[in-house]
Amino acid sequence: MNKIKFISALLITVILVTSCSIVDKLKEKLGSKDSGDKKEETTKEETKEVTSTADLEFYNKYIEVSNKVQDAGEKVYKDYMSSIPEPKSISKSDFIIAVSFKLSADNLERVYKEYNRSMFDGGELSKLNASDEMKNEIEGNFKDVLKGMQEFYNTSVKVAEYYSSSEYKNDLSKAVGYDEELKAAYGKYKAAFDKFSASVKKYKPQRKQRDIESISNPDEKAVAILMNSYENTLDAAEEFYDEFSGLEFKGDQQKSKEFFRKFEDTFKKEKEIVMSAEFSDKTKYMKYSYEDYFSKMCKMFTDAGNKFYDKSPDAKDEREFNRLYDDVVNNYNYMITAYNTNINIVNSFRVY
Repeated sequence: MNKIKFISALLITVILVTSCSIVDKLKEKLGSKDSGDKKEETTKEETKEVTSTADLEFYNKYIEVSNKVQDAGEKVYKDYMSSIPEPKSISKSDFIIAVSFKLSADNLERVYKEYNRSMFDGGELSKLNASDEMKNEIEGNFKDVLKGMQEFYNTSVKVAEYYSSSEYKNDLSKAVGYDEELKAAYGKYKAAFDKFSASVKKYKPQRKQRDIESISNPDEKAVAILMNSYENTLDAAEEFYDEFSGLEFKGDQQKSKEFFRKFEDTFKKEKEIVMSAEFSDKTKYMKYSYEDYFSKMCKMFTDAGNKFYDKSPDAKDEREFNRLYDDVVNNYNYMITAYNTNINIVNSFRVY
């Protein structure tokens, strides 16, 4: 009887041990599955973050592209209209100076080739990534702009050569036809550009002001201060440029001037915040880049803007007005390039 009891107890013990082992393995499996799920969620979150950063870089680059393409195209048309008289009124004895028009046409060709190669020949634009919808829409529209630019610059170069070489003195019959051809090419380019520009602005990222006081890590705080400053300055610059673009000789400058003053105030305020902030040895290089590059480009831009608003109302002719206007545009683009360079530096910083 005792022997039977002993055997029964032994069997029960074996069953209990085996059951515990099975339960432990089951827990281990479940734990492993949970861990896998968590890892998968983390990976998805990281991918989302990378995509968001890529979208921002994509947007910033195409804002720069948009500004440069617009400036090149508009300058050609503006110089043509100011340099070349009404074609029907031209006589063989007229002395037409088409130097500015020819230089603008040559520059449009250069800008076209730069971005066409960048898009189709393994350049920077071909390597940019963004969310599918954003990438497909903006790139698709920009390819249409490139087609319009090609036709516009081919026509512009031909017409510019006609006047700069004084061919018109020997053959006036082409003047009216060239005028119609150039304006038609400009119209196609402008329609494509406007569609492209609208698609870029459609994807403008939502700015999120970072709460500086809530950040305890000094390096994270430095990054947040810089990001706030860059983004606030850029927003003010874009507001100004939207009003400034397309200003004409003897036109109303009041609204654009108000936005320019707003930009000056914003930049001054943001610069004071950055320059008074604490930066560690790990983050000082970002402050120096702000101070030595971006800040200087902003200063050059504001100098050009002040000169424009001081002198352009009394410009003696459209040519003088255009020189002042172009100086603002060029310095604005230098500032945007500095912004893109520096914002990428800040985005690449990692706190360890």
